[in-house]
Amino acid sequence: MVQQAIRAFEFARSYEPVCKSATELRLLEVLLDALCKEGHVREASMYLERIGGTMDSNWVPSVRIFNILLNGWFRSRKLKQAEKLWEEMKAMNVKPTVVTYGTLIEGYCRMRRVQIAMEVLEEMKMAEMEINFMVFNPIIDGLGEAGRLSEALGMMERFFVCESGPTIVTYNSLVKNFCKAGDLPGASKILKMMMTRGVDPTTTTYNHFFKYFSKHNKTEEGMNLYFKLIEAGHSPDRLTYHLILKMLCEDGKLSLAMQVNKEMKNRGIDPDLLTTTMLIHLLCRLEMLEEAFEEFDNAVRRGIIPQYITFKMIDNGLRSKGMSDMAKRLSSLMSSLPHSKKLPNTYREAVDAPPDKDRRKSILHRAEAMSDVLKGCRNPRKLVKMRGSHKKAVGEDINLIDDINERNGDAGDFE
Repeated sequence: MVQQAIRAFEFARSYEPVCKSATELRLLEVLLDALCKEGHVREASMYLERIGGTMDSNWVPSVRIFNILLNGWFRSRKLKQAEKLWEEMKAMNVKPTVVTYGTLIEGYCRMRRVQIAMEVLEEMKMAEMEINFMVFNPIIDGLGEAGRLSEALGMMERFFVCESGPTIVTYNSLVKNFCKAGDLPGASKILKMMMTRGVDPTTTTYNHFFKYFSKHNKTEEGMNLYFKLIEAGHSPDRLTYHLILKMLCEDGKLSLAMQVNKEMKNRGIDPDLLTTTMLIHLLCRLEMLEEAFEEFDNAVRRGIIPQYITFKMIDNGLRSKGMSDMAKRLSSLMSSLPHSKKLPNTYREAVDAPPDKDRRKSILHRAEAMSDVLKGCRNPRKLVKMRGSHKKAVGEDINLIDDINERNGDAGDFE
């Protein structure tokens, strides 16, 4: 309600005790901040330009107003507008604060411009500004995201000379990026470092390890860490359980998955659509269709509406096993729920296309035939004619390969 917010501010301005007072400026900052946080940065910028004409000729927006708009442009990923505003701020001789530099550095790092962020850091040092976690944390995370882990560690060492020093966010960022890079020993060293220096790991810290284990199918290592955390008195959060159940379900470890699911309930974390979907899909793969139906029914009773693909997996399994009565009950239950019948491309029905193996063979046979033609053909005109006749088939094959690769790479990936 952008216009209503602006009208509310205009009404306040018309009130004599507010007009031309510090309250008016504070209310303007509130308005601009609210607009920017809701994504209306352009409207905020245009309104500031408009209201500037009603102020004194010497009026200059406060540094806080510049900080608000800078943050808004960066959050909206409008780099050119943010840099233009930064130049205007310097042209108006508005002295930047630590928040200004922190906003610039975080914004550049968010937009993968970590090198520019480091240049801003140097400019900040030359201005003899206090350097704290607002500045260091985004750069350390940006370097880590860019794969420059040794530089990120070096930056953290520089952080130690500051009064504030590294925070839990700093360590979590390093653990995250070492795990993303597949460097588990490096992540473990950061974990030991933070504990040695009196910073207690959080659930977020350990979730980065679980993400690594889940991505690399290291179920045993993931479960060892989980049991150690439980023994040490830590409380996993919902994401922890999502990652653990994903590992167990992909590995086909039903009994462990059910055990972890039960522990999750006992800790006050109710099963949601994601955990329910993973368990039902595992039961279907193990051809435990009655149990899958029961889990589906329980989910509906808890107020969860399963995905249509989940219904189709159970329904197809029941019909293939001749369990028509249960299939009818399932269909009746699903028809009573609001749902879409659209299936993801990665889960196309077998009736829509031959199995992947046969389709791959078809592609290979065509490729071999084309290869033989290319070897023996010396007339380019013949190739042009052949290209037209095969264009449609080749296009279909390319789409098919993309679909197969997507299925192999993404199926069951719930991250």
